[in-house]
Amino acid sequence: MRLLLLPLVVVSACGGSSTVGRPDGGGGGGDGAGSSTFVTCRGRAATPAPGQDWRHLTTSVVVATGAANHSAQDVIAPPGAAVSLPGKFSYGVVSKDLEDEDVLVSLDDCSGWRQLAVVSTNSDGRIAVSAPSELGPGVYEVHFQVLGDGSTTTSYLWILPTGTHVVVSDIDGTLTASDSQLFMQILDGSHVPVPYPGAVALTTAHAAKAAIVVYLTGRPYWLTRQTRDWIANLGFASGPLHVTDSNEEAVPAESGVGAYKRAWLQGLRTQGYVIDFAYGNATTDIYAYLGAGVPADTVWIIGDHGGEMGTHAVTGAWTARVGEVQALPDPSP
Repeated sequence: MRLLLLPLVVVSACGGSSTVGRPDGGGGGGDGAGSSTFVTCRGRAATPAPGQDWRHLTTSVVVATGAANHSAQDVIAPPGAAVSLPGKFSYGVVSKDLEDEDVLVSLDDCSGWRQLAVVSTNSDGRIAVSAPSELGPGVYEVHFQVLGDGSTTTSYLWILPTGTHVVVSDIDGTLTASDSQLFMQILDGSHVPVPYPGAVALTTAHAAKAAIVVYLTGRPYWLTRQTRDWIANLGFASGPLHVTDSNEEAVPAESGVGAYKRAWLQGLRTQGYVIDFAYGNATTDIYAYLGAGVPADTVWIIGDHGGEMGTHAVTGAWTARVGEVQALPDPSP
């Protein structure tokens, strides 16, 4: 890991709002959350750092395969934890990996962009950089810039106190009106997946009740940008996005997407987070949720598999469930 100080110049201030208590200003959680200030450090524009020549002449062949298709996972961690910020860098529809080239990683800590390190990608086009350990509760934007051509990607670090309440939702066939919407988007990058009626309101209703909405999807990493845009542009509640790190994890089977989701949720609970509700549509969602210890009576499944294994059945729309969420008691201060 090589630290290189580059003039990453701030153009405008971030929306660095802060509230006391839970991330949305609701009640307190564990680890002193009741007295913590939650900050939002994202949306700050920055002038690109100066570029540099590619380290390898053969990299120009990789770049010629098509547009940059970089991605980076959102990360959830409690304050003071050792946190690794991962990134994946590739080009073209074939996702050709960018090997042994430099990437500058910076983090917005609400005082400005803080350069963390310049790291070279490995043979799989991946890097990982440690986040600052002193960050308090908040959402921190992470910026990755490939120095050879200036291409970028973004992720978000969510520092959430132990005891924070979260709601987990699948995307395709759960928030979108059918699983086929994913394949339509893969075939036509301009396609905007159609959401179920009430899907957007479901997420915003939970956010209004002081829950962090986590989007846990079987979508592959190379659809990260399109998925982020879809969530933001349609007005879904802001929340961490977690996609598969490999095509194998995206296979629609218990051994593929089911195992990937189950393991990730188990890790979330091990960190001390409380999963209040979970939403899905497939048997792999049921396998993952129940296998991770989420009670069946807190799981809602839309479509043909609704009601299986003791879950709640939903048909055609989320509208009725939105009303139920809105009727839930407000969190205690």
